[in-house]
Amino acid sequence: MAIQSSEIKLVKPATVNDTTSNGGRMSATEVADGVKNNVWPDVPQAERTAGSVKYRKLFIKIANDDDLALIDPKIFIETHTPGDDTIVMMAGTQTDTQAEADDYTRFYGTGDLDVDVASGVSSIAVNVESGNASAGDNVFQNGDLIRISSQDGVDNPTGETEFLRLDATTGVSWNGDKATLTFDTGVTLANAYTAASTRVASVIEASNIDVTFDGWGESSASGTYDETTNPPVLDAIGSIEQNWTLTFTDATNFTCVGDIVGTVGSGSIGGGDFAPNNTDFSKPYFTLADAGWAGTWANGDTVSFTTHPAASSIWLKRTVPAGANSLSGNKVIPAISGESA
Repeated sequence: MAIQSSEIKLVKPATVNDTTSNGGRMSATEVADGVKNNVWPDVPQAERTAGSVKYRKLFIKIANDDDLALIDPKIFIETHTPGDDTIVMMAGTQTDTQAEADDYTRFYGTGDLDVDVASGVSSIAVNVESGNASAGDNVFQNGDLIRISSQDGVDNPTGETEFLRLDATTGVSWNGDKATLTFDTGVTLANAYTAASTRVASVIEASNIDVTFDGWGESSASGTYDETTNPPVLDAIGSIEQNWTLTFTDATNFTCVGDIVGTVGSGSIGGGDFAPNNTDFSKPYFTLADAGWAGTWANGDTVSFTTHPAASSIWLKRTVPAGANSLSGNKVIPAISGESA
């Protein structure tokens, strides 16, 4: 079965605070849907008076029990905040923290269509939030893929939506907070749009979201494991970002340690497939086939590799200008689009 929308999870990082340690690897804690302060804290009066900049990291996890990959994912801000604050998005990594994210300079965001447009046009004008134009976060850049949508929500079939590529050299020009976006040669709008109901977003074109491993290494005089024929089988729900080391205690038995989670169990050659359990999800971190072992292993020999989860990370940067007004129910909506087998 194809990936369902219910299998696309928004997950918090290991650390959530306002220091340079904010972010890091993916946790097991899913962001509660439709709950106040599920990502952002309230902005107290003193902070609104003085202004502030805060960061939050999120992971988009594909929790598909058939371990299907999300193909050609496109990540964007579907709806910007209605308040005085502005939020832009950045592409993250599996392990980066705010210490790295606050140096990122490629921002993605969304704006509102300036005037009604007919199908067949080759350029549009978009109004962005103050500070997200060329002198600030520059959320549109030459060559970007953009999303134009008049849908009332990313899952609502009513309305129109399409993705288009901007010209690589003349795709964006600015006049204050208004961006004129010119499409790639030969590209025109397939649909007509009204300014009152249309948002335009720049898009992060992420790699396919799938479980993977790399960094395979064996340290043994005569023991082998055939990772080509019997690679680690990864679970889209249970696998995490982790450096694993299997250490033999004799010719048959080994222990397994992750660089963050620590010891996750032990196995043995001839004892069946080794599948340490991720207790957060009752799914294996990975499975190593017993058939992969060969040769003669000895005490102290090791096997090491790194697993990567079925998740892509983003950062959101919230800027509250000095003197911002209070607004109950202020929110921003990040979204993702993709295909599955």
